[in-house]
Amino acid sequence: MPSTGITQIQLRDNDGKTTDGKLYTTLYDSGDRIQRALLRLALLWALAGLSLFIPLAHFVLVPGFLIAGPVAAVMVYRSTQARDRAEGRCPVCGEEISIKLEAKDEIPKWTYCPACNAALQITEPN
Repeated sequence: MPSTGITQIQLRDNDGKTTDGKLYTTLYDSGDRIQRALLRLALLWALAGLSLFIPLAHFVLVPGFLIAGPVAAVMVYRSTQARDRAEGRCPVCGEEISIKLEAKDEIPKWTYCPACNAALQITEPN
């Protein structure tokens, strides 16, 4: 079962004011990664099977899904963690905020405050 990791971050605005926050990350062990990869492979190959019944398009869709299955499975297997969200207090407006992150986002990252729309940078502590 995936576990959640919490690391300390800083939220910095354009003027250099910073506040502390937390970065939540989902960590996958080997069993989870295999399960996720096999699920992705099965899904794409099932789509290839369903694409057999679409006239003319199946000439492109079936080979595409059959090739995309192992490629997507390897990509999912290689990912050991996924960024979830960053939480903290906005240095501009002072509101408690939660910023949704994409799985592949890297730190440092520029984003916007959901409360006041100020530009913020998520960084590691100094």
